[in-house]
Amino acid sequence: MKKMNLLVMSLVSAAALSFSSCSSNDDLTGGGTQSQADGVYMTLKISGATSHGTRTGVATPNTEENGTVDESTITEGMMYIYDGNTCVFKKVITKDMFKTPPTQTAAGVTNPIKVAVTGAIKTNKPYNVYFLANNTSINDPLAAEAIFTASTTGGANYATAKKFVMFNQNDGTRAAAHSTVTFTDAAKSADTPAPADEIKLDRVVARIDNPLFAETAKVVDDAAAGTTTNVAKVVASFDLMGYAASNLNNNSYVKQNWDTEFKTLNVKWGETAPKYFQPKSDFGTLYKAENLTKFGTNNTYAFENTTNDVNEATAVYFKIKANLTDAEKAKADFDNGTFYRYDGRLYTSIKAIFDDAATGAIVNPFNLLTVDQVLAKIKDATTGELTTEEELAKFRETYKIEVYREGMMYYRWAISDNVYKPFVESATTHTYSVLRNSIYRLNVTKINEIGKDVPNGPDPDDPNKNPNYYMNVTVKINPWVLNTKDIELK
Repeated sequence: MKKMNLLVMSLVSAAALSFSSCSSNDDLTGGGTQSQADGVYMTLKISGATSHGTRTGVATPNTEENGTVDESTITEGMMYIYDGNTCVFKKVITKDMFKTPPTQTAAGVTNPIKVAVTGAIKTNKPYNVYFLANNTSINDPLAAEAIFTASTTGGANYATAKKFVMFNQNDGTRAAAHSTVTFTDAAKSADTPAPADEIKLDRVVARIDNPLFAETAKVVDDAAAGTTTNVAKVVASFDLMGYAASNLNNNSYVKQNWDTEFKTLNVKWGETAPKYFQPKSDFGTLYKAENLTKFGTNNTYAFENTTNDVNEATAVYFKIKANLTDAEKAKADFDNGTFYRYDGRLYTSIKAIFDDAATGAIVNPFNLLTVDQVLAKIKDATTGELTTEEELAKFRETYKIEVYREGMMYYRWAISDNVYKPFVESATTHTYSVLRNSIYRLNVTKINEIGKDVPNGPDPDDPNKNPNYYMNVTVKINPWVLNTKDIELK
């Protein structure tokens, strides 16, 4: 379900390897009829997940999107050599070992490094080679419960500039044990090191991009306005103001963890709170908006997550401004674009709700209150501005009326991977996933319905709350190869 296009980088460490155990044993002991050596050399070659047959299918022709320099640089790492599932050697590869430092587009090559061998190794025996980029804290990455230290930012601390953590690709197209090295007698000389097969790396995080907003999404189409009957009369256009990602998993395995057939992804969950960074609950209740400062435009990096529960899914909140027509601005209760929705209609003034109720078109929700009395509940007496979110939440719940502060409306989309158990609308259950080394980029092409007035506003299937909030989204994953799909918000 990948892949971010890493730079193609060859880290050729013509490195003399001292075989020290990944545990407490510093010797790699030989045996049998195979010969022993007191010192060996090998070359380590590393590249990223470019166009090497990753599990994420990419349409042809496609536009590749390389990782940025910050996403693709390797400054140090830990190399591991395994005999089966037993780690027999590990070594830190540091920046000063490079003869030619790696860049986004060029290979990195180390100077030959001689390391004494304290014991003996077997020649003519294949060993598996692994590399953990930009992290040297993991002793045994193949251990059953090899996990990263829990994050408090959804994995973002494993995606800092020029220090993105990466590990061997592990999926149905290429298992983690795809690099082997076999030492011969010739490897005792730095002039003839034993070459390890190329290692393909995946970043251990997914990337959620700032959504795109097409020109067609800015246009108000009253014919496709869903259940809100007068959208074109009240709203002139739409603009995307930002997004926020939620339910970002704070935990991750080092090696991507699958069942034996690479069909079911296993995700690591923390045993202590918080399970998520920016959980769904951070953004408020049915009637109250919270943490709106978390909306922005920067890309988000996050650990893997997969679930059948839409409320547990890693999701994107869209913040979209509905710009009022000049006519509606002129009669609005507030000069900042605030408007209301009640009984399937948009209003810019409380008086207009009273006027419609007087004709019998709707039922007045305010009982015996006057227009001024209603306005007093939502307008600050001193400043004339809209009241606090706490007071506004009470108003929304009491009168079942939506209040769109400054014209802002919200949509939530739970992310599904387009290859790993993709979303099928006709299915009775759905899987929502973000996978490492994958880009999730949503392109909004059309607004078909006014959104919620708060991020976690009422759902359409609850008859006791305000109806008609929903959105239809079609998503295609960008595997660090640009391959964008379109979205219609409803």
